[in-house]
Amino acid sequence: MTTTAPSHVYYFEVGTGVWRGTFTFRVTSWRRFLRAREIGAKNRLLVIAMCVAQWLTGTPRLDSTIVAKPREGDFGEADNTVRLSKFGATLYLLQERYVLDADGRKVIVHADEQFGPVPKVLARTFTYPAEIRETGMASTYHMPLLGTAWTATYQVAADRRTLAGQLVCDWAEATEKAARIPAAGGTTGDRP
Repeated sequence: MTTTAPSHVYYFEVGTGVWRGTFTFRVTSWRRFLRAREIGAKNRLLVIAMCVAQWLTGTPRLDSTIVAKPREGDFGEADNTVRLSKFGATLYLLQERYVLDADGRKVIVHADEQFGPVPKVLARTFTYPAEIRETGMASTYHMPLLGTAWTATYQVAADRRTLAGQLVCDWAEATEKAARIPAAGGTTGDRP
C-alpha cells in the first residue's frame, strides 16, 4: 500500500522499528487522586507503587518496537510492544494492535496490559480510540488507564528520529521521550 494517509506515514514510515527512551510519572493532585471514586483500590495501590518505585530507583527505561503490517485489515495494521523496566526487571508491559481506519486518521487500539514482572497477575485487555494528526507526525490516544480516562499526545520531531509524548488525566501526568535505534547495519536510522 503506497499512500500519504497520516496513519500510514505515522505507523509504516515513521514509527516502524525499535525506539528507546525514558518514562516519567507523577501525581499532579493527590486530593483529586484520593477523591476519584472510579479508580478502585487495586489502581490506587499501583499508582502509589509507581510513585515510590520511581522515587527510589529513578526514571524507568522505555523500549518500544513497532511492526508495520500494511497488508492486514482493510487499511493496514501495526503491532507495538512497549516495555518499561528498571535494572532489567519489567515494571510494565503493553502489547497493542493498531487497526487503521480507511479515513487515514482514525485508529482502534486493542491492548493487553501487564503491571510487574509476573504474567497474568496484574493484567487486563482493553480497546480504545486514537487519531493520527498533522500529516502523520502527531497522534492522540484516548486511553483508559489506572481506572480513569487519559489523553496521550505524541509529537514526532522533524528529523523523524525522536518522539515526545505527554499523558494526562485529572490527577496525574506522564511523559515519554524516545529515539529510534538504527536498524542493524544502518548508519542513519532514517528508515528501518
